[in-house]
Amino acid sequence: MSHRAFLVLLLISTLTILTACGPPKQTIPISTNPMGATVYGDGKQMCTTPCSVSFTRDTDHLLTIHKEGFEQVDMIISRRFKPDEAIRDGIISGILKGSDPEAVGSEVAREVDEQERSGEAYELTPSIVRITLKPESQ
Repeated sequence: MSHRAFLVLLLISTLTILTACGPPKQTIPISTNPMGATVYGDGKQMCTTPCSVSFTRDTDHLLTIHKEGFEQVDMIISRRFKPDEAIRDGIISGILKGSDPEAVGSEVAREVDEQERSGEAYELTPSIVRITLKPESQ
């Protein structure tokens, strides 16, 4: 098997594995001062701080932090488009296929579109959550 054929098979295998497992996820560490707050992700109880939550990167998420005697904190964990990896993957794929420059451009567009649909072209922000809880007003 040629080196080029091996690289194409490796790329196809990697993409198959990544897309077969559902939308990609990102782990976000969460800490609060004081510790011991309950963390809810999209309305579901997930953990107690300090902890980490795992969200899919294909959509925004609502993070709620609650601790008795303190004000509740609600925040959006939003997805941010990061096309650089998709463009790189498209260029590599086009070059491995031995395509002319026009076909490489088409491969880049296809790769960006595919990664955008799967959620791979996004990252969640903020990537780390640190919150100082405020005591409830009496």
